[in-house]
Amino acid sequence: MDEPVPLRRAAVGCLLVALTVVALALIVRPAIFSLAPPRDDGAVIAATATEVAAGPITRDLVLSRSHGWSGERDAGDGRVQVVAILAPSSSFGSVSAVNAASPGRLDCPVEAVADRLADCDGRAWTFDGFPIDPADPPLERIAVEVVSGSVVLDMTGPVTE
Repeated sequence: MDEPVPLRRAAVGCLLVALTVVALALIVRPAIFSLAPPRDDGAVIAATATEVAAGPITRDLVLSRSHGWSGERDAGDGRVQVVAILAPSSSFGSVSAVNAASPGRLDCPVEAVADRLADCDGRAWTFDGFPIDPADPPLERIAVEVVSGSVVLDMTGPVTE
């Protein structure tokens, strides 16, 4: 006939198993962070592709540090906040993203109006950030990539091409 396991032996066994799990977690967790690439503003997920396909959307983005975008605002702890407008691009099936700060006027944000972007001064741009009036400056364009249905922005600096 089998005898029941003594309570003390069962408690010590459970304690040893718990300590082993904690020790493994203390070893594995730092290893994960040391092998993973650092998080930066090179890949900021801003929306889904289906959201953008429905029409222009505005997103407030918090970046880990300043990258010199027009209209950056302090978000605390060394971080900055930037407003971006994402819209379907004139290119087939792609997405465009621009900084929502009007060139030369920080107090005059750019907004999506009907089939274009406009600011309070009446200046207008295409969704790709190009001015409708050639005398106006272009908007700061943001590099965009659609990855598995997510719109990923490279917020390390404006597109210069």
